[in-house]
Amino acid sequence: MKKIAVFVLLSCFVAAPAFAQKYASVNTTKANVRTCAGTKCAVKWYAWKYTPVLMLKTSPDKQWVEIKDFEGFTGWISSSLLSPNGGMSAKVDLNVRKGPGVSNEIVCTVEKGYPFKYISKKGSWIEVEDDPADPKQGVCRGWVYNQNLWGFFKQ
Repeated sequence: MKKIAVFVLLSCFVAAPAFAQKYASVNTTKANVRTCAGTKCAVKWYAWKYTPVLMLKTSPDKQWVEIKDFEGFTGWISSSLLSPNGGMSAKVDLNVRKGPGVSNEIVCTVEKGYPFKYISKKGSWIEVEDDPADPKQGVCRGWVYNQNLWGFFKQ
């Protein structure tokens, strides 16, 4: 009986995905997140450039990745639309400030879920920048308190 329990326990570790708890970010302006792995599957939701996601598993052909965002929404995305570069999402509606600190001027305000590219870090503040789909909107670049962001960055 003990041999069976050990075998089952070891099988669980071996069967874990090769990239358990790995993150990626969307590398295109707007990506379709689908109900299953394939372009014939329905679109569930859209992910925007720099949206960070947790990679859960890949399709057998490695062309699709099942992902989860910071709110727990899941779906499938083409692996070609993901990047190992960092991305951040606003966990709440928030103000982006000119400098690291609440006394600094607000340069823009964004809604919960808004994606950013990581620029730098200073204490508990993260410098971020967006890439708006409409260039007329202008780039939002500034500082956000780190507790208001979900995602990852490479240093």
